[in-house]
Amino acid sequence: MKTIKSKVLVLLIVCLAFIGALHVLYYHYIFSLQGKMELVQKFDDFRDNILEMRRYEKNFIYFNDVESLNETIFYFFKIEDFSRELSKDVERVVGSDKFVEFQNDLNVYKTILDENMRLVKTDKGKLNVEQVRTKGKKMVDFANELIMTKRQRIRKDIHRIMIIPLIFIVSFIVFMFLILHLIYKGILKPVALMQQATEMAAKGTFKPIVYASEREDEVIRLIETFNEMAKQLETKQEQLLQSRKMASIGTFTSGIAHELNNPLNNISLTAESLIEDFTEITKEEASEMIMEILAQADRASNVVKNLLEFSRTERPLLLELNINEVLDRTIKLIMNQIMVTGIQLKRDNNENLPPIKGKSQDLQQAFINILLNSIQAMKDLSGENIISIRTGLGPDGYIRSDFSDTGIGIKPEDLKHIFDPFYTTKPVGRGTGLGLSLVYGIIRTHGGYIEVKSEINKGTTFSIYLPIAANEGEETGHAA
Repeated sequence: MKTIKSKVLVLLIVCLAFIGALHVLYYHYIFSLQGKMELVQKFDDFRDNILEMRRYEKNFIYFNDVESLNETIFYFFKIEDFSRELSKDVERVVGSDKFVEFQNDLNVYKTILDENMRLVKTDKGKLNVEQVRTKGKKMVDFANELIMTKRQRIRKDIHRIMIIPLIFIVSFIVFMFLILHLIYKGILKPVALMQQATEMAAKGTFKPIVYASEREDEVIRLIETFNEMAKQLETKQEQLLQSRKMASIGTFTSGIAHELNNPLNNISLTAESLIEDFTEITKEEASEMIMEILAQADRASNVVKNLLEFSRTERPLLLELNINEVLDRTIKLIMNQIMVTGIQLKRDNNENLPPIKGKSQDLQQAFINILLNSIQAMKDLSGENIISIRTGLGPDGYIRSDFSDTGIGIKPEDLKHIFDPFYTTKPVGRGTGLGLSLVYGIIRTHGGYIEVKSEINKGTTFSIYLPIAANEGEETGHAA
C-alpha cells in the first residue's frame, strides 16, 4: 500500500467487510431467535399437555372417573408424540441425560396408567396414587426446567443482538478515526506545509519543504516535485537578480563614467604638467604631483572595485556586515545618478550598530532598487526633492534602515501589491514589476522584513529590518 488511494480503499473494503459480517451475524441471531421463540411455544404446548394430563389424572384418582382416565391416556400419547418430535431440540436445551431420565419417567408413568386401567376394569386391587403423583410432578418439573432454560438462552441471544449495534457504532468511530488520522497525517499536514511554502514562494522565498516520512505516496511525490521546483525557482531568481544588477548598472552607467572620467582627467592633466615642468619644479613639487596621480588612480580603482563587487556573479558567503558600510558602497554606485537629477541626499547614521549577517552584493541590489524607485518617484517633480537614509536599532534583535523620499507616493490600493512579482504602476517600458519583489525576496532570505508607509504627493518610506548577527554557537565570516 504505497498510495493514499490504496490505503483508503483497503480501509473501506475492511470496513464494508466488517459491517457486512455484522449484518450477517445480526440477521443470523434474528432468524435464530425467531426459531427459538417458535420452539418455546412448542415447549409451552408440551407443558400444557402435561398439565392437562395431570388434571385428568387427579379427577381419575379422586373420583374414579373412567372418562378422565381416557383423557389422561389421550394427553399421554400427545406428550409422547411431542417428545419424539422435539427430541433433538430438547437434548440441545437440557442435555441427553435429563431427556433420557424424562423418557424413563414417561415410560414408568405409562406402565402405571396401564396397571390402573386394568385395576379399574377388574376392580381388583388399589390404585398406586403416590407413584402416579411423583412421576407426574417430575414430568411437570422437567417441562418447566426446559422452558426456563430455553428462555434464559433467548435472553442471552437478545443481549447479543443488542450488543451488535454498539459494536457497529464503535467500529464506525474507530474507522472514522483511522480515516481522519490518515487524512490529517497523509494529506492535511503536508498540504498545510505546501500551502505555507507556496505562500513564501509567491513572496520570493524559495525554501524546500522539510517533511520526514518513510512512506512513498502521492503527497510525498508532490512534495518532492515542489522541492525540485523551488530549487529551480531559486536558481532562476539568482539569474534574475544578476540580470537586474546588469540593468541597474545600465541605469547609472553615465554616473559611473563620470566617476571614472574625473580621476582619469586629473591623472592626465597632472602627468602632462609634470612632463612639461619637470625641469623647472622642485623635487618636493614633483613628489606632490606624483602623489596626486596615485590618489586619483586609487580613486578610480575604488570605483571599479565597487562596480565589480556589485556585479559579481558567484554566490557570496554570509558575512558579518556593517550596515552603514554597505550603504556607503551602495551610495557610491548611485551617487551621480542622484546628483544628475538634482536630488539631495541626507544621511543619519547610528555609528554604534552591531553587525548583521548577510550577502553584501544582494543587500546592495536591494538598496539600489529602493533608491532607484525613489529617484523615479521624484524625477519629474519641481521643488526640493530629498532622499533621507537613516539607520538605527529596531525591535529586539533587528537593525532598522529607513529610506524616505518626497516623491509622488503610492496609492493605498497599490500599496498591498507592490511586492507582488510583475506588479508595477509605472508606464509601459519604464518598469517590469520585479524590482521590489526582488527586494522583498532578498530581505526575507536574510531573515528580515519590510514595512512601507506612503502618502500621495508627500512621499514614501521603506523601513527594512535585518536581524543582528548571532555571536554564539556559530562561526561567521567578516566583511573586508
